[in-house]
Amino acid sequence: MRRLVFPLIVGFALLALAPGTATGTSERSTFLLVMDAPNIGVAPNGDRVSITCESRQDACGTFSAHPKSVEASGEFQHTDSAGNVVGAGTWTATELLSFHFYGCRFIPAVDVDLGDDNLCGGAVKMRVTLHTPVGDLPGILTVFCIVGEQAPASHDTPEGEGVTLNVPGLINFTHTGGGENIYIRQ
Repeated sequence: MRRLVFPLIVGFALLALAPGTATGTSERSTFLLVMDAPNIGVAPNGDRVSITCESRQDACGTFSAHPKSVEASGEFQHTDSAGNVVGAGTWTATELLSFHFYGCRFIPAVDVDLGDDNLCGGAVKMRVTLHTPVGDLPGILTVFCIVGEQAPASHDTPEGEGVTLNVPGLINFTHTGGGENIYIRQ
C-alpha cells in the first residue's frame, strides 16, 4: 500500500507545479484594442478628454499581460467644461502597467450576449506619451471595457466604459464619461 501511495502523492505534487493552460482567464492572450467611438474621461473641474484611434481605423494596437507588452497609439483632445478645445495631439503607449481581465462575451450592465468568446473586457492601464504642439507630456491612460461577468458594479452604466487619464502636475481625468471599445482576443 505504501508503495502505491508515495508515487501518487509525488504525481499530484508534480501536476500542481506544472504550468497551466489559459482556460477562460485569457491572461496569456494577446488582445487587439479597438475604439469604435471616442472614449471619454472627465476631470473634477468638468474638463473632458476624448481618446480615439481614428487614424488607425479604430484599432489602437495590441497588448498582452503575459508577457507584459503594448504597442498602441491614437489621438486625444482636451476640452474645458464649456467645450472649448484646450489641447490636442496624439498618444503613444510606452509601457503596459496592468491588465485586469473582466471576461468575454457578456455585457452584464445591459444584459447582452455578444455571441463571441473572443470579444472581451477589462481595465488596461498604460504609461503613455502625449505628443502636443508644445512638446511631449507623460501620462497614465486606463481604458475600461465593461464586457465580462467580472466587470465591477462601478462600471455598470454606459458612462462606465471609457478612459481615465492622469497627466501628472497638469490634470487628472479621474472618471470615465462613456465610450465604445472592445478587446478582441487574438
